[in-house]
Amino acid sequence: MKKTIQICIVLLYLFVLTTSAGSFVNRAYGEDSVEKHGTEATKIVMHAIGASMTKILEGILNADFDIVFKESNRISRISVDMVHLFFPDDKWGLEGRKFKMSDNTMRNKYEKYTKKLAADSKKLAEISKNMDSMETYEFFDTMLRNICFACHIDSRGDWPVP
Repeated sequence: MKKTIQICIVLLYLFVLTTSAGSFVNRAYGEDSVEKHGTEATKIVMHAIGASMTKILEGILNADFDIVFKESNRISRISVDMVHLFFPDDKWGLEGRKFKMSDNTMRNKYEKYTKKLAADSKKLAEISKNMDSMETYEFFDTMLRNICFACHIDSRGDWPVP
């Protein structure tokens, strides 16, 4: 029994030792520093919008217009701040970032899409008050095609993925 406890303690010690050594190696090679600052922020924002879009579609299909209203307003709030996230105006926002979008033509396109997304998501919230699934879905589909897909085609060279 005593031998088993000693073996468990040694195994636990080895596990802690290898885990901490692995995190030290990642920091030494810089794997968790600069890379996450830019691209992870993009992924988080896009994931939040995608999650809200999924909830909106689910709300339309289940005729739960409260969810559609809530998530549409959430997308509108997120899209207002997106330009500042991807194109920071101050020097502090650009320091240490691998992901720098300093191209003004891209910024102008991006601002156009985010402003339209904010306006159309507010309009979707208003349409959802009518509690008409078809009308709400048609506007949602138009918004998805004309804003989301169009922005992805403009900003990504490899989208849509075959």
